[in-house]
Amino acid sequence: MTAHEFDVAVIGGGPAGTAAALTLLRYSKLRLVVIERGDYSEPRAGETLAPAAQPLLEYLGAASILEEQGHLRNYGTAAAWGGSDVVSRDFLFVAAGDGWHLDRARFDGALATMVRDRGGTLRTNCTDIEVDAAFVIDATGRHAVYARKHGATIEQHDNLTGLVAVFKGTTESTGTLVEAVEDGWWYSAQLPDEQIVVAFMTDADIVRDRRLHEPESWCAALNEARATKQRVAGTNIVRAPSVHPAQSQILRPAYGDRWIAAGEAAVAFDPLSSMGIGYALASGIQAARFAAIAVAGGDPQMHLYGDDVARHFAAYLVRKRDYYRIEQRFKERPFWARRH
Repeated sequence: MTAHEFDVAVIGGGPAGTAAALTLLRYSKLRLVVIERGDYSEPRAGETLAPAAQPLLEYLGAASILEEQGHLRNYGTAAAWGGSDVVSRDFLFVAAGDGWHLDRARFDGALATMVRDRGGTLRTNCTDIEVDAAFVIDATGRHAVYARKHGATIEQHDNLTGLVAVFKGTTESTGTLVEAVEDGWWYSAQLPDEQIVVAFMTDADIVRDRRLHEPESWCAALNEARATKQRVAGTNIVRAPSVHPAQSQILRPAYGDRWIAAGEAAVAFDPLSSMGIGYALASGIQAARFAAIAVAGGDPQMHLYGDDVARHFAAYLVRKRDYYRIEQRFKERPFWARRH
């Protein structure tokens, strides 16, 4: 095999990329580099960690960061979905334990610091993804930059878009709140440092038509969400709404010659599923295992990884359709009609 500076290059330093790197550092002796375009100083969206993700962090030897970094326990969820009443579901009755509300930049940065502290190379503020490595793990998120450059294509299933703002203050409920409205649904959760994230999830054309990227229009839409509006009463908005793609999509294929995709580069879910960070960690771990076999000269049989990604996505689409169909009050509205 040709000599390379690194055995594995991980492009993208989010949960999928750092999970892949920490797996390789803990369970192999491979030389690796994580290439991250930012430096973890800017806010990042995606704040809820489901209870089922805890064993994954334990596998990585990273479970301690949740307490040490000051993230908040999430004891349950509440939803006004299928009706105007808010119905709660506590994690107390779920064997997997508590969930967490994360400061995502802090969470991602802590995992990246672990990569560096355990002997991996971490390169931040990188705009050039070219690297001398025997194998590449694409963890570049929904854009799947490396994979698409090498022939893969994205199969997109909707145009869901999130408009995410942050308020300063406290709320009586520390859990997650989801509220369905005519043109989409609202998400809110208490974050560390007395912050509350509030996001309106709708379709890209509705964002354009209602000019929801403008703070005044976004706030007017918030007034239509009774439970969410009540939750942020008495708080102040400290970060204006920013636009984040949230569409369901799958990469085909999810692997190629000396590369494999992980996290949202491989498959991206509707935030309603709460699968994002947990799946990113799991797929990063799996991608690392296939990478290690390939670098060692074995047959990684990466088609097994591709088949597993496809099965997860197919099952997810069924669950997503069924959950959206619970909400019948607005089924004639474009957002809901598309999902019914």
